[in-house]
This record gives sequence, C-alpha cells and structure tokens, in this order.
Amino acid sequence: MTRFFLLLLVALICAPAAFAQNNDYSHYEFYVGYAYERADNNAATFDKNGRATFNGATVLFGSEKQNFNGFNAEFNQNITRHVGIVTSFTGTFNNNGFVDTKTGRQFDARVQRYDLMIGPRYNWRLSGITPFVHGMAGVTHLRANFDDTLSPRKKADTAFAMALGGGLDVHAGEHLDVRVIQVDYMPTWFNSGRQDNIRIGAGVKIK
Repeated sequence: MTRFFLLLLVALICAPAAFAQNNDYSHYEFYVGYAYERADNNAATFDKNGRATFNGATVLFGSEKQNFNGFNAEFNQNITRHVGIVTSFTGTFNNNGFVDTKTGRQFDARVQRYDLMIGPRYNWRLSGITPFVHGMAGVTHLRANFDDTLSPRKKADTAFAMALGGGLDVHAGEHLDVRVIQVDYMPTWFNSGRQDNIRIGAGVKIK
C-alpha cells in the first residue's frame, strides 16, 4: 500500500510537467499585420487585351510590376503540435494607375487586390522562436476604379492564386508572438497566363 501511494504521489508531481509538454502550443492562432506586395498590374484585364477605347481611340496599357500596400489577417487551427491549417485574407492597394503605351497618357486608377487562401502550415516549435513554412491556394480578386471612362471596360477580375513561403515568429508572451518576417511567392493566373508576385509582411499573432 505504501508503494502504491508513493507511485501515486510521483504521478501527481509529474502530471503538470507532462501536461505542459503535450500542450506547449495553441490550438487556435490569430494573426494581423502589414503586407507589401510587388505584383503585376494585370494591365490586360483592364484594357480588354488592347480592345478598350477612350474618346474613340484604342488604348493599350503597359503591363508592369507595381507596389501594393495593405494588411494580412490569418486564422490558424493547429491540428497537431507541428501542423496547422491556415486561412489567410490579404487586402493591398495601389494608386499608380495605368499608362497607355500608344500615347504615353496616364490613366489614374485606384487598384485593390484581395487574396483569400487556405492550406497547411508546418511549424518548428523551438525555444523562443517558431519558424514555419506553408503552401496555400485560393483566389485573387483585382478591382480598378478609373477616373476616366473606358469603353468597353472591365472593372474587376478573379483568378486562381497560390502562396508558397514561410516566416518566423518570436515569442513575446504566453499569448502573444511577434511575426518579424513572412515572405511568400504568390503566382496568379489572370488572362490565361501566369503572373509572378511577391508578398512580404510582419505583425503580431495572438495565441
């Protein structure tokens, strides 16, 4: 009987440590932060592949990479200590407009990019830091509001997109991490072609 109580006492003493080892991660994580995208302006979407007109003359917008700034928000459900399922939403914005390569005329426009994706993430949970990698798929919605009226004009388009990348979280507290960097390669498939885009971000994660 004495041996039984000694074993029970040892089990009770060790239980908190064992519990902590099996639960040293959060089942649910929320992230919000700044997002920068170096992305294609998808000119062919808005000049209808060179068929749009302005004052009776066709316009042909130049396709180029531009800077987009905005936010990124995530919800991550960890299904194991290392593997989680991430749902990501990004909104970035640009006011550079488009240039008609035929005349050099600037068409002012406010462009909005929205990315909605989901996919697996793998976390390396180390002491003080959590590096991670992920692969997500979803859609990118691109919308442009022009100051000048084009005819015919397509104001918005949606295409398949992916996000392949990773980042580093630094533990700042029991329920808070700081994401010091996240980098993603984000290809999109507008107009039956591939556009190669990059997203960089940083922010905070609530556990």
